[in-house]
Amino acid sequence: MVLAMTAAPAEIDGRAEAWPAAPAPGRPAPHRVGEPSPLIFHLGAALATYTQALLAAPRADSPHFPWLESCAGEAAALGPDLDQVEIAVEIAARLRATIRGLEIWQAHPYRRAVDEPPALWAEGAARLLDYGATPEARDPAGPPVLVIPSLINRAYVLDLRPGRSLLRWLAARGARPLLLDWGAPGPAERAFDLEAYGTERVLPALEIARRLGGGGPVAVLGYCMGGTLSAAVAARRPDLVARLVTIGAPWHFASTEGISGGFRAILRAQGPARLEAMLEAMGQAFGAVPVSLFQMLFAFVNPIQAAVKFQRLARLDPASVEAMDFVALEDWLADGVPMTAPAARDLLVDWQIRDLVAAGQWPFLGAPVDAGAIRAPALIVAGRNDTIAPPPLADPLARAIPRARLIRPATGHVGMVVGSHAPARVWRPVGAFLAGRPA
Repeated sequence: MVLAMTAAPAEIDGRAEAWPAAPAPGRPAPHRVGEPSPLIFHLGAALATYTQALLAAPRADSPHFPWLESCAGEAAALGPDLDQVEIAVEIAARLRATIRGLEIWQAHPYRRAVDEPPALWAEGAARLLDYGATPEARDPAGPPVLVIPSLINRAYVLDLRPGRSLLRWLAARGARPLLLDWGAPGPAERAFDLEAYGTERVLPALEIARRLGGGGPVAVLGYCMGGTLSAAVAARRPDLVARLVTIGAPWHFASTEGISGGFRAILRAQGPARLEAMLEAMGQAFGAVPVSLFQMLFAFVNPIQAAVKFQRLARLDPASVEAMDFVALEDWLADGVPMTAPAARDLLVDWQIRDLVAAGQWPFLGAPVDAGAIRAPALIVAGRNDTIAPPPLADPLARAIPRARLIRPATGHVGMVVGSHAPARVWRPVGAFLAGRPA
């Protein structure tokens, strides 16, 4: 068990606080022990944030510490005098709810049980999975769509579970999604940078998709950094790509807004050479850059996010569909993969620090990538609530492509592909675009 400290509910003036009672603790699943990683960071960040809120409370609404405009209504309801004791009680309740949520997740009976489609091709750790061969597929010989996911997380977020599968949804509507599952890098990929992934994995998968489609150009769909790679393929090989879709694809890394932007600014101040040396040392020590580094980087983007979301799980019925969705997604987030040191250098130094992608100086498939060279019609999906690829990072791709259309659904980065609003706000316009129909 992560922590066995579900205390009795606190009381305010004899009234029990409103959090639901904790369920009986169960045996944690082995693959969830110690997760979400880095667990000590998530718990420490929650404690530090709430402590700061408690200390700042006496100065709330002062000229030097105004409420956020979005909180003005709630602030007015609190009145001029904030009782620090009540705030402390609420903080304790939220921290207990965080622990309860963690315990519910760790002991939850859900396990992913999805029949994987057959692989058309495999090389090293990578496979090309044919979703035209799934029971949901309407036309096994439909128009192929090469789907390129991120290298950082497992590809199955696009086929998370029944009812939460973008790939099976597209297959049920006549497309033939072909998922390039990178796998965890092994000996064959140890020296791969992004250029090698492009030439040794993306181009062979694209050639298979073209053969299945009759030899002409085919549609390419990319998610997260897979979207950036997809746009790069469309720019460098416009003869191979008929239509381009990117979902949550970062492109322009100049922004220093927010925590992630501030983190980039700090790294730039240190200089790229130090980060390159660190990544090289990790590659030599571990064979690849460990998952824990990327989990820490994602945690920096929103340090309080883990606490808040596990509090939400604590409020749910563990047997509900909402709880199952939560657990399925959290299992995927915990099931990360390491990254080769050369590819990590490209991602963290050339993209994040040097911003070579938007500058047209990032080399891929033999030459620098120029998004203006993309001839295919393109649909760029950039979530308004995306904290991984927020609008300042994702929107510039749409402006750089001559025939691009930008849609900005009110969803987050992962919510665009598995959220409850994903089918209406993202899947449908993507399906219509791939089929050449109006959204």
